[in-house]
Amino acid sequence: MYKSNPQTEYRTELRKRILKTAIQEFRSKGIKAVKMDDIASMLSVSKRTLYEIYDNKEQLLMECVEEEYNGQMRHITEFAQDPQHSVMDVILEFYRFQMQNLRHMSPVYYTELHRYPSIIGWLQEMRTQNQEKTQIFHNQAVQEGYFRADVNYELISRIGAETADYLMSTQILKQYKLEEIFRNVVMLFIRGLCTKKGIDKLEEVMKKV
Repeated sequence: MYKSNPQTEYRTELRKRILKTAIQEFRSKGIKAVKMDDIASMLSVSKRTLYEIYDNKEQLLMECVEEEYNGQMRHITEFAQDPQHSVMDVILEFYRFQMQNLRHMSPVYYTELHRYPSIIGWLQEMRTQNQEKTQIFHNQAVQEGYFRADVNYELISRIGAETADYLMSTQILKQYKLEEIFRNVVMLFIRGLCTKKGIDKLEEVMKKV
C-alpha cells in the first residue's frame, strides 16, 4: 500500500501557501516593496525554509505570474465548455475576468514587472502561443454576426498588444486606476470590432462589471 510522505506533503502545501501570499502581496503593494523576509514572517516560517523552496525573489515572482496566468486560462477554458455560452460570451467573460483581477491591483505591480525581462519574455511567448486560439474565436464571432468581417484581425491584434505594452511601461498607470484603463481600452478595441448585434451584447455585459 502506498504511504504518503509527510515531509513532501508539507512542502507541497507550504509552496501553495507561499504562492497565495506572494501573489496577494505583489499585486497589492508592488514587487519592490515586498521582501522575502516579509513573506516568511507572514507564513510563520524561517527565511531559510523559504529559500529552500525558492532560490530568490525573481523565481518566486515568475511562479506567481505563471500561476495567475494558468488560473485565468483554466477559468476561460471551463467557461467556454458550457454549450449555453456563445463565442461572444466567452470573449467578454475573458475581459470581465481580467477587470475583476485588476480591481484590487496596484499599478506599481505592472510597472515594476517590466524590470524582469525573463518574465516579460515569458508573457509575450504565451501571448504568441495563444494567437491561433484567439484567431479562431475572432473568426467564429464574425460567423455568428458579433464581429465585423471587414476588419484586419492580425493588424488590430498587433496594435492591441503594442498598446498594452506601452501602457505598462509609462506613467499613465500612476494617473488612472487599472480598472479604468482596461475598461476604456476594451470599449475602444472590442466595440470597434463589433456589429450592432455585438455592441448590444458588449453593453449588456459591461453594465454588470
